[in-house]
Amino acid sequence: MSRDLILVGLLFMAIYFSIKRPYIGVAAWVWIALTAPAKWAFGFSNDFRLNLTIVVVAALSYVFVQKNKHWRMNSLSFLVILFWIWTLISTATNQTSFSFYVWDYWNQFTKVLLLYIFVTLCITKRLHIDTLIWAIVLSISSYAAMEAVKFILSGGGHRIVGKAGIIQDRNDLAVAINMCIPMILYLISITENFWLKRGLKILFLMNILAIIGTYSRGGFIGLCILFIAFWWTSKRKVLYAVLAAIVIPLFFAFAPGEWKERQNTVSTAAAQDGSFIGRLWAWKISTLIAMDYPLTGGGFHAVKDGPLWRYYAPMTPNFGPIQTPQIPKELKPKAAHNIYMQVLGDHGFGGLFIFLMILLGTIRLNLKNKRWGLENDQQWLVNLSRALNLSLVGYCITGGNVSLAYFDLFYTIVGVVCSIQIHIVTKKYKQKVKSPLADAQADARRQKEHSYG
Repeated sequence: MSRDLILVGLLFMAIYFSIKRPYIGVAAWVWIALTAPAKWAFGFSNDFRLNLTIVVVAALSYVFVQKNKHWRMNSLSFLVILFWIWTLISTATNQTSFSFYVWDYWNQFTKVLLLYIFVTLCITKRLHIDTLIWAIVLSISSYAAMEAVKFILSGGGHRIVGKAGIIQDRNDLAVAINMCIPMILYLISITENFWLKRGLKILFLMNILAIIGTYSRGGFIGLCILFIAFWWTSKRKVLYAVLAAIVIPLFFAFAPGEWKERQNTVSTAAAQDGSFIGRLWAWKISTLIAMDYPLTGGGFHAVKDGPLWRYYAPMTPNFGPIQTPQIPKELKPKAAHNIYMQVLGDHGFGGLFIFLMILLGTIRLNLKNKRWGLENDQQWLVNLSRALNLSLVGYCITGGNVSLAYFDLFYTIVGVVCSIQIHIVTKKYKQKVKSPLADAQADARRQKEHSYG
């Protein structure tokens, strides 16, 4: 009952502030989407449509409260909307045996697209962006920190998994935490309060431990690459290299034996690890589906469709560069466990091309935003762009281990990058260009008046 009361209280607070400030509604929307708070309570609050309520309030607030409504289509938004249209076509032409499930998945992705659109509409200032980043960190990183405490108290025996919702799987959770760690670093860089900054630093360390506690090999590899990327972009390379040389050996010396055994299987996964071989089967079947339906693929989660899986299973052993054992007939279909293979099987080579263009376009636009920040002495934007690019790198790398091609957090980041370009960079640039022109026109008018005087 107490959880229900807290949850409903938070909902009404979010509604109250969202009515006056649409960006708070969007931040609450993201927090609910990533946290799935209804799964944490077991009483009357389960009857509340939390996300739907916030979505409606945010939409009404934007229509009736938001001032200076300004939005324009840029290349990145065009690609996102094109990808949504492509998924509609692939859903309408899906090859699965249960089309109504595919339409349900498309409806879920449509909600993600709606979130993206509202991010680009309502997140227009630095305050809005920072509020949204806080919402993301408080949704995923706070849960990761709680689980990290359990991991420490258990002496490394506690296996960290997601509580509920879209990041329930431990590998999915590891990806989400990897994406949030750079955002914590951004918040540390802009926070002036001593105790809040110290709390964020502790949260940062707890999130690193949480990734280790998931026992996810892909998550740990992503963490290592994330830190290499962070080291490469930092100004204190020597200091961080020395710290790494001290901390890493100590960590491996005291790490749980089971965890070390798990990580040591990375090199032998292709030959000995049943879960990895299962993923190879799923990747091969996803590719075979795309080869038969190259433009639109088989529809959402086509690789998990029983008849399709059984049809392509006999073709897998010698297909592709890696030979695999024959798929047992009694084996249930497996998820793609790879964002690229997931899109390939679901929406064909056409869908994969658009998806890759979204990834590359977001990174490219974010680099342009960072360059603008450097040229205009906007250090907060430089730090934010660096953090978002590290998050995108984490998603691109660890995404090779999970089925999160339609992840809310990824499209939220894409929306933030797009919003910065539309509402901050382009707007400031136009003001900068307009100002000298206006000054010149004013001078011309004064000279004209003086000549007549």
